[in-house]
Amino acid sequence: MAAGPTFDSVISESRLRELAGDRYFGRGLKYFRDGAVVNIRRVEDGIAARVIGTEPYVARLWLAGRALRWGCSCPLGVDGAFCKHLVAAGLAWRSGKTSHSPELAAELGRVKNVLRMLDAEALADLVADRAVGRAVFYGELLLAAQAVEDAQKRRAKKRKSTITK
Repeated sequence: MAAGPTFDSVISESRLRELAGDRYFGRGLKYFRDGAVVNIRRVEDGIAARVIGTEPYVARLWLAGRALRWGCSCPLGVDGAFCKHLVAAGLAWRSGKTSHSPELAAELGRVKNVLRMLDAEALADLVADRAVGRAVFYGELLLAAQAVEDAQKRRAKKRKSTITK
């Protein structure tokens, strides 16, 4: 049985141009060259990137079976189009430029400061609401919840065995 394509093999520059068309490919190339991709990381089935356009957007490319799939939080991406942010993310991944930028570090610092001001219930609501419809993030939360529950059960069992001794 022949192995299917790898993620890296399906995001060639020519494939990105084919998916985006010349207009959006050119814009995405400019975004990439201007350093608009401030964070890019490997996720289990592809990549996710933060691309700073008129606003910060999240662009994601992944392999589903043998097919390349994509999504972006920009208006075009929400409609399913292969936008300039996806092009920029694909080009950044291909270039190997995946380091975090100082801008992202500052942005994340501001976000963390705001999150620290929320009470536990508001924070739990925010995270749970954002997890809906985001399968990878939701799965990570379920694993974390299971780990906490398992740890609590082990502590309770240990307390019970200590009391009965």
